[in-house]
Amino acid sequence: MSKRTLTVYAGSGKGYSYISQIILQGKWLETLGFSIGDKVTVDCQPGRIVIEKEKPLQE
Repeated sequence: MSKRTLTVYAGSGKGYSYISQIILQGKWLETLGFSIGDKVTVDCQPGRIVIEKEKPLQE
């Protein structure tokens, strides 16, 4: 598994207040199997975020 170092930025929130944001973009996402339109699940834990691609529903 590869690791990437990203920065938490200040985004604009309601009433011009700042909110934290992390931007994930780049061809490396597609290399890992994430494509435009995919649904993801975000598991949030203190100090840790895990993003997983949702499996398509079987018909």
